[in-house]
Amino acid sequence: MKKRVTVYDISEQLGISPSTVSRVLNNSSLIGAEKRELILRTAEEMGYEKRSIKRQKGRAIINIRLFLPQTKFSYIHLFYDVAELIEGIQKGFGETRINIITSLNDGDLSLFDSKKLGDIDGCIFAFTTPSVELEELLEDRTVPFILLNRANEEQNYVLVDNQDGMERLVEAMYRKRGKTLKPCFIGFSQLPSVSEQREIGVYQACQKRSVPFDREADVIMVDSLTELRMKVLPAIEEHAYNGVFCFNDLMAVSLYQAILQKQWKIPDQFSLSGFDNSPMLQLIDQKIDTIEFSLLKLGREAGMWLNRRIIDRVSDSIQKAMEGEYIAGDTI
Repeated sequence: MKKRVTVYDISEQLGISPSTVSRVLNNSSLIGAEKRELILRTAEEMGYEKRSIKRQKGRAIINIRLFLPQTKFSYIHLFYDVAELIEGIQKGFGETRINIITSLNDGDLSLFDSKKLGDIDGCIFAFTTPSVELEELLEDRTVPFILLNRANEEQNYVLVDNQDGMERLVEAMYRKRGKTLKPCFIGFSQLPSVSEQREIGVYQACQKRSVPFDREADVIMVDSLTELRMKVLPAIEEHAYNGVFCFNDLMAVSLYQAILQKQWKIPDQFSLSGFDNSPMLQLIDQKIDTIEFSLLKLGREAGMWLNRRIIDRVSDSIQKAMEGEYIAGDTI
């Protein structure tokens, strides 16, 4: 009996990841034309036949698995409101009834064993990305998935436009201080991809306005909030920064509280900004300038896309950056 050619056979033959091969064979438009043609040609030459996936049709409820990040830093979960995200996903599905199953993205593949697989119609990875093994499993079984606030050029995603958001914050500080603006960016090493995008946003906005900003000297990376007092405050004082762009609101609030103890004046001595418009901004009296990061809108976009894929059988791709809204405060 002839052995069935699999995605993994084609992957090994070409030296291309199984997930990329699977995307092409499942009609994804996110793969370049040259690589796409190579994979399709090789699959045909090797006698690949697509496996039919049996799905229960006409079910009253669609099951969506929502993956959340696993982290040793408990305060990272303060970055977002899961209830708001779930509400957005439900709005995106409209009249389609859905059951949202939440899981930590801890690498447990038993969630998709053969007995349970038919019950999962789609997946959302919020602030996290699938492992290679999980990605290949989903692609091989044609379970559609989408990333929220994470990007991969070969995957579907919706995210906040970090660079545009930082552009707006730089513009606000520039209006206040003009050519005297001396900025720094406080990055967060635990979320490097997001931190880098926001750092690039500051850099590009400063370049556009001829404001000096060195991506090595004027970027202060911290591993935890406890380092703000040890690393950031001395740097502000030493370099006389008068514009401080924080990675997010949690960092801005923590830095603000440390600054109060030194009796520095904001915004008289320097301007301070956050990012995300998190509920934690209500913890202090002075309102910090920030960019609104709408989980409701992100969830709605993800829900709408999955609804098209699962219910309408539309095989469109999505890679969308959504503009945030500048929320004026009292710290710029």
